Amino acid sequence: MKKVLLVFAGLVAVAVVLLIFRGGAGGGGLELSGNDARQVGDLTVDFLEDIQFKDFEKASSYHSAEDRKKVNIPKLIERLFAVKPEFLDIMRYELVKVDVDRSGNRARVKTHTVVKILNTGEIKEPDIIFYWYKDPAEGWVMELESSLHR
Repeated sequence: MKKVLLVFAGLVAVAVVLLIFRGGAGGGGLELSGNDARQVGDLTVDFLEDIQFKDFEKASSYHSAEDRKKVNIPKLIERLFAVKPEFLDIMRYELVKVDVDRSGNRARVKTHTVVKILNTGEIKEPDIIFYWYKDPAEGWVMELESSLHR
């Protein structure tokens, strides 16, 4: 009986040590990661909603000031989904996972999207990862090249 209790106490001690050194489920233990993850997730949902309602000017506002000068959201959508934006019906989307790196300066958001191609009736369900970085002057901005290109 004493051996069982000693083994159990040892396992509990190991579990406590692992929890302390691991820093929680976030992998980096940064307290701000939760807030940043929520913010980046909300921005991604806002971006997808803007695309859903064909507000391409607003959709371009999630990119850096430099990228906004050259961004062409309709062309990028056409390249990503292989259909002209006017034939794309984004029916629904969900955030699958939000990751913020240990520095708190980079993030990625994996989404699952259900779209209907209006001229064919075809339903597609692409998984898309959006990449973000924290600009000192602008806050969280989407990395245009890596997010909207396949």
